[in-house]
Amino acid sequence: MLHSTYLIVGGGMTADSAISGIRQVDAKGSINLVSLEPFPPYNRPPLSKGLWKGDPIETIWRKTLHQGTQSYLGNEILKLDLQNKSATDNQGAVYSFDKLLLATGGKPRKFSFKSDRIIYFRTLSDYKQLRKAAEQGERFAVI
Repeated sequence: MLHSTYLIVGGGMTADSAISGIRQVDAKGSINLVSLEPFPPYNRPPLSKGLWKGDPIETIWRKTLHQGTQSYLGNEILKLDLQNKSATDNQGAVYSFDKLLLATGGKPRKFSFKSDRIIYFRTLSDYKQLRKAAEQGERFAVI
């Protein structure tokens, strides 16, 4: 079991801001961050702006990893046991905590039909997929 003072579920800008806030009041408390995304927290606005204009990808990263956190990226919390203050991820790892923050963000509203030709542009992985299509000269529309 992986214990921390603070467990943050989600790896976006809210999680990063929470870590900064925690560090202002508790410089030594342990923080575990569990995120379904395979990347550490990053700024999302440059995905549709700066990166397309040639800004280097390094400009999107937030400073989360430099604040004494332990990150478990690419993992999804599937079960919360609030009574016992624990969470279990999709790999079977159990995280115990003193305090919990759910910062999972939102999900895009999707069409009622499924298609592998639709990219719901929200994440760095989506950006990379769309960038690859653009570099290969594929035609697409952004709505």
